[in-house]
Amino acid sequence: MSLKPFLDLQRDGRLAPLLSIGAALKPYYKLAFLAAAGESGLLALLADGPMTFDAIAAHVGAEGQGREALEAWLQLGVRLKLMGRDGRGYTLRGMAAALAEPKNDAALAMVQEVAELHHKLIAETVPRVREKRLFTLADQDGELIARSSRILEAFQVEAIQRTFPKQGPVRLLEIGCGSGVYLKHAAEVNPALTAVGVELQPAVAEAARTNLSNWGLEGRVTVEAGDIRAKTPSELFDIATLYNDLYYFPVDERVALLKHLAGFLKTGGFLLLTTCCQGGSVGSEALNLWGAATADCGRLPAEDELAGQLREAGFRTVKTRNLLPGDRFVAFQAFRA
Repeated sequence: MSLKPFLDLQRDGRLAPLLSIGAALKPYYKLAFLAAAGESGLLALLADGPMTFDAIAAHVGAEGQGREALEAWLQLGVRLKLMGRDGRGYTLRGMAAALAEPKNDAALAMVQEVAELHHKLIAETVPRVREKRLFTLADQDGELIARSSRILEAFQVEAIQRTFPKQGPVRLLEIGCGSGVYLKHAAEVNPALTAVGVELQPAVAEAARTNLSNWGLEGRVTVEAGDIRAKTPSELFDIATLYNDLYYFPVDERVALLKHLAGFLKTGGFLLLTTCCQGGSVGSEALNLWGAATADCGRLPAEDELAGQLREAGFRTVKTRNLLPGDRFVAFQAFRA
């Protein structure tokens, strides 16, 4: 092998960029492969152990050249060290094996969200801005987002445990209840708590109802589909919550939204709002891009900006706490005057 091509590339400054791109490709391919393996059901299929190529091909209905395509796909997984192959067939390895475990579903959903939605955001934002055609909520999979948002669950649960009363009757209103998992945690913190969840997307609301029924909370918690801004307070609540949803609302409408939410609270009741804020991780920057590039939504807030908006909306005391070291995932506890 001649070194001359490499020396030529180095001489005119092309070698270093090529090497850098080469190093970046493998993580990209791994992420795309993991997302596809989860979406196609092959992670679940191989979770219990080895499977022969013929069995996998039969499962996906591969015939003719499709068998060659499937084999090439599996071989890529082997090369990425996400799969193994021996006399028993194909097995999951490394991160693929970990993401096949049900307890890591939120991490798998995050991989799928990055590979699908975030890729689309990065690739299409500039053309869409040029064409004056922003993204819409229809461009995202609401159930996938509800699953991936659980990656912050441990930190969110800490905020609930830190702020919610542990006993005595409490009436909770949760805006944007997603999968219903935080309603479940709230009910576990206080056995006397009852709640109403409001979810914008009907399919997600139905999934939350199913989950809450399976968790034995059907009698204590109800879920309504609709936009909280269209609802007039018909009862007053002790606590209202808005978790990881503020960026679903345009920046110039947030004070009005927060005033509206205050109308659902009893005097002395509080709003617990959590959100990623400006200045966080690269994942937060992608979320900021999503909010800014999606019609009728908005960018992430700055921490001081949101605290000021809460006070402008009529909340008398605003307490803040960063929930995630190294990032800007912040809890705002705001009390109604």
